[in-house]
Amino acid sequence: MKTLIVGLGVQGNKRIKFLSKRNTITLDPLNPKAGYKKINDVNLRNIKKAYICTPENVKFHLVRNLLENNINVLVEKPFILKNFQKKIIKKILKKNKSILYVAYNHRFETHIKTVKKILEKKYIGKIYSVDLYYGNGTVKLWEGSWREKNLFSIADDLGVHLLDIFFYWFNFLPSEFFSMIKSKNEAKCYDYFSFLSNKNFKSIFTVSIIDWKNKFEANIIGSKGSIHLSCLCKWGPSILKIRKRKFPSGKPTEKVKVLRIKDPTWKAEEKYFNKIIKKKISNFENNNLIEAALKKIKC
Repeated sequence: MKTLIVGLGVQGNKRIKFLSKRNTITLDPLNPKAGYKKINDVNLRNIKKAYICTPENVKFHLVRNLLENNINVLVEKPFILKNFQKKIIKKILKKNKSILYVAYNHRFETHIKTVKKILEKKYIGKIYSVDLYYGNGTVKLWEGSWREKNLFSIADDLGVHLLDIFFYWFNFLPSEFFSMIKSKNEAKCYDYFSFLSNKNFKSIFTVSIIDWKNKFEANIIGSKGSIHLSCLCKWGPSILKIRKRKFPSGKPTEKVKVLRIKDPTWKAEEKYFNKIIKKKISNFENNNLIEAALKKIKC
C-alpha cells in the first residue's frame, strides 16, 4: 500500500522526510517535482494514508474524497469548515473505517509533554494565570498571499497552536474570549493579535508575525509554584524552568532543563498517526472545539 502527500510546500516536504520514499507518491498542481498534478490521476485503491498539506480552501474536498475511499487522512491545521461540511465529514467517519487526524505538531514538543505531566500531578497547585506567546517574522511573506486576504489569518495560523497546547494541558477550552490588541503594522490583515479569557483562571494568548526572531513562551502561575517554558526545539535551545514557591515569601527553588535537539515533533507525530490508525481513533471533535473557539475570538 502507498502513502500520498498532497501539497509539496513547506509542510509537505517536512512530512515526506519521515516516510518511505519507495512507498510514497506526491501530488501538487504547481510543483514540477510532484508525481501527479490531479487527484483523479491517482489510483486511490492503492493508498492507505494521505497527508493534506494545502491551502485551506481546497482541504474539505480533498479530505472528503479520500475518506470516502477509506483512506486514513492527516490534514494540516487549521481545518475550518462550514456546518454542512462538518456534518458530511462526521457522517463519513461514522460509516467508513478510515480516520481523520488534524495535525497540531507542537504538542509533541518534549518540554510541552513534560509540562502536561507536571500539571496532572498538580505540582504547582491551583492555577492562577496562563500566558502564552507565539511569534515569528514572516509578515513580508504574507504580503499578497492568500493569508493576507483573511483579516484573522494570524489566529488561524498561529493562534490555533496556542489553543491546542492549552487544550492539551488543561483538557478544556474557554467558552468566552475577549480581544485585547489587534494591530496592522505591515500587513492588510492583523500581524499582531492578543486575546484573553477569564474562564477558570486568567489566560492571555498573543500571536505575532512581526517578531524578527522566532519566539515561543509559556508562563503558568500557580498557588504552589510556577512553570516557565521558553523557545521550541526547532529554534533551540528550549528551556524549561519549574519553580517551587517559598512560604510566606522568598526566592523559590528552581529546576532548569535545557534541550538542544533537532525538532522532535514531526517524527513523534508520525508515530502517533500510525498508532491511532491501528486504534481507529479520530480527533475531529477536538478540532471542532478549536474552531468554535476561533469563532469567538474573531467576534
